Amino acid sequence: MLMFKVFCVLLFVILAEGGKSYSRPNIPRKENRAGKRPEKIEVFDNLFNVYDPTFLAVVWPKITNGMHILIDPNCWEELGYFFKDLTEGKAWAYNVLDASGRYGSGLFMGNRYWLGSKERCLELDKQSFVTNRTSPLVDNGDEDVTSISRTKYFDDERLEWRWMVYHDDVVHNAADTWPPFRLAYTALGLSLNITKTNMIKSTDIVLGLCMPYSCTPRDIASVINFSIMVNDNLKANKTSSRVARVTTVRRVVGHYDITSDSYGVLLLCITTILAALAIVATVVDLDLMKCLPYGSKSMTFDLEKYNTDPSRKLGRDHASAKHEHEPKTETETLGVENTNTHYMAVESLVKCSAPTITLDVNCADKIVGSCKRCGKYRKQCSNPRQLDNLPPCPRLQYNSFASLSTESKKKNIFCRLLLCFSLAYCWKRIFNTNMANKDLSLIHVMRVLATFWIMFVHVAVIVGYISDSAADINDQSGVYFIIATGTIAFDTLFFVSGLFSAHHFFFLKSQYSVKELVGFQGVCGEVLQFICFVTNRVIRLLPPYAYAVLLSAVMAQSAHQTATLALPDGDEVNCHDHGWRNLLYVTTIYPKSEQCMQIAWYLSTETQLHMVGALLCAMSATSTLRGRIVAVLTLFAMVSATVADASSAYFDFQQFFANSFGAYAIIIERPWARIAPYFMGVFTGWLIHVVQGKLKVSKVTSSLLWMASISFMFTSSAVPMVGLPWLASWLHLTWPISLLWPVLMGATNMAGLFRKVTTHSSVAALSRLSYGMLLLHAAVARTMLLAVDSALCSTTLCLWLYFAGTTLCTILASLLLSLLVEMPCCSLLRRLSDCAS
Repeated sequence: MLMFKVFCVLLFVILAEGGKSYSRPNIPRKENRAGKRPEKIEVFDNLFNVYDPTFLAVVWPKITNGMHILIDPNCWEELGYFFKDLTEGKAWAYNVLDASGRYGSGLFMGNRYWLGSKERCLELDKQSFVTNRTSPLVDNGDEDVTSISRTKYFDDERLEWRWMVYHDDVVHNAADTWPPFRLAYTALGLSLNITKTNMIKSTDIVLGLCMPYSCTPRDIASVINFSIMVNDNLKANKTSSRVARVTTVRRVVGHYDITSDSYGVLLLCITTILAALAIVATVVDLDLMKCLPYGSKSMTFDLEKYNTDPSRKLGRDHASAKHEHEPKTETETLGVENTNTHYMAVESLVKCSAPTITLDVNCADKIVGSCKRCGKYRKQCSNPRQLDNLPPCPRLQYNSFASLSTESKKKNIFCRLLLCFSLAYCWKRIFNTNMANKDLSLIHVMRVLATFWIMFVHVAVIVGYISDSAADINDQSGVYFIIATGTIAFDTLFFVSGLFSAHHFFFLKSQYSVKELVGFQGVCGEVLQFICFVTNRVIRLLPPYAYAVLLSAVMAQSAHQTATLALPDGDEVNCHDHGWRNLLYVTTIYPKSEQCMQIAWYLSTETQLHMVGALLCAMSATSTLRGRIVAVLTLFAMVSATVADASSAYFDFQQFFANSFGAYAIIIERPWARIAPYFMGVFTGWLIHVVQGKLKVSKVTSSLLWMASISFMFTSSAVPMVGLPWLASWLHLTWPISLLWPVLMGATNMAGLFRKVTTHSSVAALSRLSYGMLLLHAAVARTMLLAVDSALCSTTLCLWLYFAGTTLCTILASLLLSLLVEMPCCSLLRRLSDCAS
């Protein structure tokens, strides 16, 4: 038996040795044959490991601040505490490490947000804050637990960590649980390129870090750069096949202190004043509080004496007799000229006017007692038979002196100015369906639809930038197509703007003389009319625009300080430093990187084109020859701008888009490309005015024009999908051409069909609120989408849900803006104009 056991042991040893000889058959031979050293297989995670506290904890005792790394001494000490406790397994250190972000998976599928947990980091900071002030003392009257001073020594050969003070187990357990110093959450921007995979462009990564509060952004950047260096050269024992660099460092706090922001304080004060005025004016309007009687002689006149004055009655009778035998003209409807200058001034006050927000200038039904809008000029309405008894326009209870009731006329001027801020009055104006020219109802609907599509584009751009699995914008799919078709929406708005502007101008020229409009004749009157026509629009749009700029600055600053993610538009800086450019409508002449508000380029371009368009309209209205010259110049400008934009787009679209915001800036923000749609709108407005609602064409011609329009629409919409993006520049010319015939038909023979659309108060309100929606939508979308504090869902359903939510909030915000700012300011300007008259 003993011999048998010895035999078995020997057999096992022989077999084991034989197995060893066959376990590594050819690996050494291949290495020797190749003549190379064996290399470590690079760990995949090392390619994405940017901040590795566990490895830094090993290296940290072996380096010296000021030699290997340069950071603030306080930051150096507290990082040393953190790394030391991390190696010892302290709970608070693990919590801090867990609150920082790291690579998970899916980078090549768009997952570039490694955020960690901002909430957990700020919660740990609060625990440290409370502990430093309210934690109980240890037994026997010893000092506060968190006031224990800890330091590290590197002067011995073992490079050990040591405590300066050690108490009992109570202190030790408290140190395990409570952070010994304050913490801060930082969003770090990184540019990462894995060179081994031949990535076309770097990937922008946002890394969330929970680090000591004493570490400044410069210190954090130094620590991350040091971590990248040691990871690439020491941990992998060779240079890693990647390029990583820090681009931005932003500290995220848990709250926004509006009192520390001068723009925030200004916004708070203005909003409080407007809200107070609105409340007081509404109370007065509802007769819950009475205004003082209108008793100042310098500011009043005797209405009874005015109505019964013999000279005025004689002029009225003379005008009535004249109108019985002669055709009615616009000038004659006001009666004979009164020699009394006082009554002339009063006559300018007694007029019917329409709201400044209505979409055009002419009333559809020119009957006795109807109102004609002509902006903020003197002559407003005509009723040759019943001028004294002309009822006020139902939509203008406080818009002019004549529209007021007898009791309201007895109120002083300050009370009437106060009533401009009444919420009840402004509400009625917003939802009023009695528009000035219902023949242009189709244009109203076009503007509303274009506004909603632009809002959808803005949401898509934000979601495409901060989504969790966003596709590359250069792949020309998804968000790219939304941005590419969004340029059609902007072209529609420019077309509509040019149409309204031209129609308004030519209506004034046809109905009123220059003297009736501005009080002067000749060249001086023409120049003054042009100035009034341009400044009327600028001043009317300025108050809500200024408020929106201020609001955008405050909301951008708030999001920059509190949101984990950030947008690359830079509104938190640009709106504070360059917001004045928006108010002067000169944003387009400055670099795009300094632009405040995403929609600013549109408002600046539209205002500049409005000035040029008004000048061309004024030149064409003087004589037929000048009109033909202006037409040739306009056509040349449209074609030249389109060719120039197409040639520049050919080179612009050759570069790779950095992100969805970069694609938006290149594809959408092209001011010169909007010359063609705007002046096509000007031509259409002039054409609508010329035909006067009567257009006779054969069925064959109409069918051919409809086919051509539909073909142009289809071609313009399909151009962005053909694979040659620079060809999309030509749709700035083809798209407005496709709108010409449908708009002309909708303003003439088919006007009755489209009038029914705007009879609903909600449609009329959306048309009036579209300007406010354009101003506020980017700020609302920023606030709502960044408040999620995480990457967004990028599916189609999520995108539409984001759009629905932000659109609803934008409509409500625009309604508040219109109630508090836009409508009151428009009425106030009209009231001041009446007082000046």
